[in-house]
Amino acid sequence: MLERLSIRNVGGISHCELTFESGFTVVTGESGSGKSSIVRAIELASGKRGQAALIRAGEEEAIVDAVFQTNLCLPGLEEEQQPAEGTFFAKRNLSRSGRGRAALQGAQLPLALYASAVGRLVHIQSQFAQLELLDADRQLAMVDSCGGRELHAALRELRDVFQRARLKERELRDIAARRGEIEHRYANASEVVPLVKKVNPAPGLEASLKGEIAELSRQVDDRVKLTQALDRLTGGLSERGLLDELTHVCKTLAECLPPENAQECVRLSRDGLQNFRDAVDLARKHADSPEALSQEMEALEQRLGSLRKLKRLAGAKNEEDLLAYCRGAAEGLAWLEESYERLDKLTREARELRRQASQLALAIRGERKRAADILEKRVNVLFQDLAMEGIGFSIRFAELPKLRRDGADGVEFTLFTDKRSGRVDKIASGGELSRLLLALQLSLPDEWLPPTLVFDEVEAGLGGKAAVLSGLKLQELSQRCQVLLVTHEASIAALGDLHYVMRKQGGESHALKVEKEERIRELARMLSGNPDLPEAQEHARRLLQRQ
Repeated sequence: MLERLSIRNVGGISHCELTFESGFTVVTGESGSGKSSIVRAIELASGKRGQAALIRAGEEEAIVDAVFQTNLCLPGLEEEQQPAEGTFFAKRNLSRSGRGRAALQGAQLPLALYASAVGRLVHIQSQFAQLELLDADRQLAMVDSCGGRELHAALRELRDVFQRARLKERELRDIAARRGEIEHRYANASEVVPLVKKVNPAPGLEASLKGEIAELSRQVDDRVKLTQALDRLTGGLSERGLLDELTHVCKTLAECLPPENAQECVRLSRDGLQNFRDAVDLARKHADSPEALSQEMEALEQRLGSLRKLKRLAGAKNEEDLLAYCRGAAEGLAWLEESYERLDKLTREARELRRQASQLALAIRGERKRAADILEKRVNVLFQDLAMEGIGFSIRFAELPKLRRDGADGVEFTLFTDKRSGRVDKIASGGELSRLLLALQLSLPDEWLPPTLVFDEVEAGLGGKAAVLSGLKLQELSQRCQVLLVTHEASIAALGDLHYVMRKQGGESHALKVEKEERIRELARMLSGNPDLPEAQEHARRLLQRQ
């Protein structure tokens, strides 16, 4: 339960300390006295996000400290953040700069984790929070809470089966996704693999092939030039070459010279022509046909072309990427082959788990209808105690199109009279909705209730007998959990075990615990507007004696 609340700079409150007890606590006061600031402070302490508008004018920071008495083990918290010896400290700082802080047991932590933990200890029920309690998931949880062991066991089993089915289906999706990736990545593998065997790629192969081709191209050019030069020197079958011409010229020279010089000219010419012939013979040894070189170069060019095609098909920038692609293709294609058996097994297992889940959902539906009958009867009995004669409560079921972890049932709470019927959030008045929620809280098991329930003027729209009866039911509820009520209704305030009055003095709100005569005067004020009116005080005494 909430044991102590310290408030600084929230709304109209500069500083306020409140201590609470188990049972039924009421908070009253004039309009604008600061009652709502108490509720806002408890909202901050429970983890609700706060606005800078909540901070007292002229201040930069609002602080709320709450002390709870609890032995609960709160999920998500480290051991040092759990309640120690039954005491749990919670603190919220709200800053205009937007840098708020949340701390449990003195340790700062994220607001979401803070709210999850403290939210197990306190719940705030205001006029505007009524529909939150009546959303579809909460309604289903209320029905389930009234079921027996069979329902709870079936729900646990369904959640387990549903989770295992989801894991199987997730694995199936993962396998399908990986298969798609492999098939897309290695779509050209059937064309790449044969080419790889032909090309035999290795790091630096393209550069090496280009170098070899360039060298062979140079050699072919040299052979062509050499052949052309030899042809000019030696001539062909129908033409004389330069050597023949030179021989003829030298002979003509000798014939034209005097006899004493002619013989020397012949000798010199003969030696020079022999040197030329020796040079031709030497060149002919290297004047093979360039065809062999051309064929070798063509083979290298084909290999280079195949290598470039490989890289293009594989989307590789270099030989290393190509080799990695080849390794990946081998592994990926092998995995694809192996995945067929795994896919078949997972599909059968997922189908079987879905079948089990469907059978469990059908069993749960039957148990739920029995739980709904129990809840309907409890609420309808309480309606009579809450002055709601002529109004009935019923629970409708609808089959959901898709199985969920909690089954395939949709639940809808309805009210009906002789003249109207429909969903509670559509046709219930504020007063009817307040009493329905109270009836539901009284009808549900103790484990459904948080240790502390805070009601913010839930009697709004009620009066007379309905207000008194609602107060009596709040008093009854306070035997099962701590109840804090902010109220303007004197007949309900008189039922409280502990009574705080909010009063405004000098622009600041103060909380005062009132007892005996001070409490009588506050109830008289609530009844008549005048705390000193004798008739009102007498009425207040009778209200207090009624407890």
